Amino acid sequence: MAAVAQKAVAAPHVRRVRANFGGGGGPAYSAASNVNQNIALWQPNLRSADAEILRDSAKVRARARDLERNHPYARQAIRISRLGVIGKRLRYSCRPDYRFLGIDFEEAVRWGQEFERLWEQYAHGPGFYIDAGRRMSFSQLVGLAHDRDFVDGESLTTAEWRKTPSKWQSCFQAVDIDRLSNPNGAPETLYLKGGVMLGELSEPLGYYIRDSHPADIALVGARTMSWSFVRRETDWGRTVAMHSYDMGRAGQTRGISELASVISDMKMGREYTENALAAAILQSSYAAVMVSQQNYKDALEVIAASPPSTDGSQPSIADMALETLEAAIEYHDHAKIRFNGVQVPILFPGEDLKLLTPGQKADSLADFQSQATKSYAAGTGTDPISVSQDYSDVNYSAAKMSVASNCRSYEARRERIVSTVAVPMVRNFLEEVVHSGAMPLPKGVQPVDFYDALDALICGKFITAGAPMLDPIKERQGQKLGLEIGAETLQDICAEEGKDYLEVLDQQQREKIEREQRGLPPPSPLMMPMVAEEAEGAPNGK
Repeated sequence: MAAVAQKAVAAPHVRRVRANFGGGGGPAYSAASNVNQNIALWQPNLRSADAEILRDSAKVRARARDLERNHPYARQAIRISRLGVIGKRLRYSCRPDYRFLGIDFEEAVRWGQEFERLWEQYAHGPGFYIDAGRRMSFSQLVGLAHDRDFVDGESLTTAEWRKTPSKWQSCFQAVDIDRLSNPNGAPETLYLKGGVMLGELSEPLGYYIRDSHPADIALVGARTMSWSFVRRETDWGRTVAMHSYDMGRAGQTRGISELASVISDMKMGREYTENALAAAILQSSYAAVMVSQQNYKDALEVIAASPPSTDGSQPSIADMALETLEAAIEYHDHAKIRFNGVQVPILFPGEDLKLLTPGQKADSLADFQSQATKSYAAGTGTDPISVSQDYSDVNYSAAKMSVASNCRSYEARRERIVSTVAVPMVRNFLEEVVHSGAMPLPKGVQPVDFYDALDALICGKFITAGAPMLDPIKERQGQKLGLEIGAETLQDICAEEGKDYLEVLDQQQREKIEREQRGLPPPSPLMMPMVAEEAEGAPNGK
């Protein structure tokens, strides 16, 4: 096809063509109106994701951390999210992809269980070898990544190699996200944004990390003004830096706090709560005032009308009145009359003190907090009932629906944190395990194929205890029905409770052997009782 020559078009002509194309008149969508008084002054700008986040993220992080420290609902939202996402312990269940590896299923299960035992000793053992600082276990490390991801909007973890002799050399270190920045305050470019070096396809190649926190200049001096470049991964694919954040838009390089949408509401809500409590305290207080019954105008008239004494033998009425007032003032200055430990103010004769009741009542505080917690929970993707800790108006159906809807949010957040933080940790550990000779590869997998088979070897899932059962009878009945119709498996049910189904089966087998050795009868099959609705609908109430 022959190329068509392009000719420059004058700008006025372009505007005229666009106006004719739009058909003239007002906007097609009321949301785009510039004359509606409710939204006419609402003119947000269109910016790229990085232009929005890189400019505002530092201020948002600082305010979110202040709420984390001082706002009870913010702290509870973070705590509830961590319990739902990580739980008390995040367990790794290794299930190698035996089809991809070309090995038997039994061999894959055997090798997976053996690697699980080795991983648990490394991840949750008393030596804390997984932590570079040897202070945290695997679950605590991932939990810290979750908290920073929630409050700061992103977390950064680096893989280290312990130089001192140790049982395991692989370890990991949590890095404060404030240290991730462009060296020496360099401006943002196409290939360097927020301390992240990018490639041609906007893929992260590495991270510039300050050698110390920028606020610690008084402690470490020049280290706060130097940066180290950390590659994302080595040439052979070993992960070095794990940067986790929720990517909400294309081209987004850094993350933003989960609290960003509720920071303003939480701050104003906190001020409202403090003012309401102060008003309640003021309304419950009282004061005592001593009031003179004599009107000072009448006193002055009496004093002015009193004639002075002519012979000086006796004081005049004016002199006696003045002496009386002076004596009263001197007495009250020294007496310091108190009521319930508080000094009683003495007013001038004829004056009175009136207390005005504050117009702001504290009676609506409970209603405000009830509505506010729903807004906070909606903005952070948490359970409003758990955030408020108010179960006074909650029935079983409402509680169950709240738990079910928020579990989806927790599962999505867990999947993201696991894939960006936990899985690379397992991958790096397996690399050391195999190369150090601590554990052989499965039968049928050759050492030369290790890196090709690495992802298939670590296939599995991270499980943690789910939400507690609100009604064990009903929920166990649902699980039993799911097993009977094939919609669920024992592995699914055990995973919901943070258990490994193979361990459950091993324990059941062991208990069966122990019963037989002791001559005990096997446990009778449990008969699931009928729920109340079934009992009421049965003939004769049976």
